[in-house]
Amino acid sequence: MSEFVEECLKRAPREGPNSTAIEGLSIYRRSATSEPVNAVYERSIFLVAQGRKQAIVGDDRFVYDPDSYLLTSAPLPVLSEILVASPERPLLALVLEFELDVVRQIMSGAGNLPVPTAVEPAQRGLTACSVTGPIRDVAGRLMCLLDEPDDVAFLAPLYRRELLYHVLKGPRGGFLRALARGHGQQCAITNVLSRIHANCTSAFTVAELASEAAMSESLFYEAFKAVTATTPLQYIKHLRLHEAHRQLTLGLNNVSGAAYGVGYNSLSQFSREFTRVFGTNPSALLPK
Repeated sequence: MSEFVEECLKRAPREGPNSTAIEGLSIYRRSATSEPVNAVYERSIFLVAQGRKQAIVGDDRFVYDPDSYLLTSAPLPVLSEILVASPERPLLALVLEFELDVVRQIMSGAGNLPVPTAVEPAQRGLTACSVTGPIRDVAGRLMCLLDEPDDVAFLAPLYRRELLYHVLKGPRGGFLRALARGHGQQCAITNVLSRIHANCTSAFTVAELASEAAMSESLFYEAFKAVTATTPLQYIKHLRLHEAHRQLTLGLNNVSGAAYGVGYNSLSQFSREFTRVFGTNPSALLPK
């Protein structure tokens, strides 16, 4: 068993995400495979120590394991599936969430990173990339740092920046570089996504969102699908359903309140679409 796996096991006693003393860093653990489930992935790097998982976005499948990490540059609805995991060898991974401000600081200070152009076409906001030696090294140092609590405040921000630097240098770091520079269609689409996430219950129209992105409706539609693998209205619907699911799992005991609270006017339509996405009727989540 590698030292990296041992450290993850020690720091992740519970199923699901385990928080750490390092800001934005958690350790994810699952002891069984799973069927595909709907989820919304936030901006993050997912580094697997053991096991295998995949994210499905549209027709694309992104597999990540100890040799491949997952980079999510923009928040996206995905189908998430655990492919390899068991009680004896659970899926273990580092999940590092990060802010664009840190990416911008790295871009400003590192003179050897490719500079994107303003005409770069939109790319998918999620991708799998090969783990390099430097990335593996800094991930291991992040884990070891958890054993030195007095050093976390000073060293953790440096290690996080180092990891992001190597990701930005990678072959699929272009999306993040474009966001940092405020260039390209992916930047315009990500700004629109931020607005949608800030208030997913608003009655957005494609015309309104396209205007905000400074694109024609047809170009906006194509660029949005390139980044998210879904249409703007489907994206908004997924976010609303996930917000309703979150409220119900946190103890809201009113299905109609969840439906109307996220912008649905029809309870029957909400129930149908909720069941289609999550495989269960929303009433099944009510407290017993």
